[in-house]
Amino acid sequence: MTMNRVPRIVAIGLLLSILPLYGALYRSNSLGQQLQLLDSGSDTSSITYTLHVSYDPDGNEERLLSEDGSIIKRTNIVSDAEEAGAKIVTEIKYSPSGEILENIKTIFEQGLPQRIERQVTGIENKYITLHGYEEGHLVETKELVDGELHRLTTYYRGTDGMLAGLRVVALDEGQDTYFSREGDSTVFAETDQGTFSKVTFHPGNLVVKDVWSGEEPIVITDVSYDNVGRLVVQEVNEGQTIRKTYGPDGMLVHEESSSADGSTRTVSYIYDANGVLDQSVEIIEGDQLRRIEAWYRNGVVQTKTEWIDGQPVTATRFVEDGTSVVTLFEDGRPYVDITYAPDGKRVLSLEYRKER
Repeated sequence: MTMNRVPRIVAIGLLLSILPLYGALYRSNSLGQQLQLLDSGSDTSSITYTLHVSYDPDGNEERLLSEDGSIIKRTNIVSDAEEAGAKIVTEIKYSPSGEILENIKTIFEQGLPQRIERQVTGIENKYITLHGYEEGHLVETKELVDGELHRLTTYYRGTDGMLAGLRVVALDEGQDTYFSREGDSTVFAETDQGTFSKVTFHPGNLVVKDVWSGEEPIVITDVSYDNVGRLVVQEVNEGQTIRKTYGPDGMLVHEESSSADGSTRTVSYIYDANGVLDQSVEIIEGDQLRRIEAWYRNGVVQTKTEWIDGQPVTATRFVEDGTSVVTLFEDGRPYVDITYAPDGKRVLSLEYRKER
């Protein structure tokens, strides 16, 4: 079906001339929603979108959505006079040149869409969507391509009828996605090409993620509370164990980790009264004992000092212009100050300490 621009404009003019008998003209948005009603003599040349609504003697409705005088969508609504809420809605979308782009047919029962048939011009596949309900609540959606199931969506609801979970299975893509609520937590998971990922959202904007490759765990987390009621997340990632403790405000206060070589790492975080990071202390125990202290201002690191087996080895001061000054120690005594450019690589100056 093709229509050139001039006949369409003439058709719009004819429709305007018979509005009092058969329908009404509205200013519209691009979605085809009715805005204010226009008089039959209104000048519509400056209106981008107009919607003409008309009815036949049986009460069936036709909507013509136009953009700058060209019809871009035709909607026909045929209602069942014997069954309330039963109707068939057919939408035809047009290109600016008047060619049909898409044809969508939706069948309603009891006011709810049951079956949607979609045909796209230039694509031979026929798309059908089927919705299933229980007591008026959507519980299942099937998407078919040429009669074969392509995607299955299942909706899980709580006792209050509110959505409590969602599962999406894409059969031809090997994907399986779902989310659900477990107590105060929301879970989102996805299977893609043999990898299964589970993301859990906890109170306080805390997010943890578990990952499996086939049946082999890659990242596994365990969430619990310590004896003072703080949230603790333990994560095992490819053999490395990381244990994080969060305060009641959701801020990370302590982190512990161990690696395959037997070394351990702990970091403590201290915040000011406004919840802004003020200090961090990192301790790494292995062949040597390393201690790294950092101080912050407005959450931005200002100084950092590192000790090995109780003796200072480096002290770094971060300058507002982006440069940094690193002091090196020998036998616990500072002997040289090195100034680095903002990129952290280029040396701008080298100054030895006289007291050495």
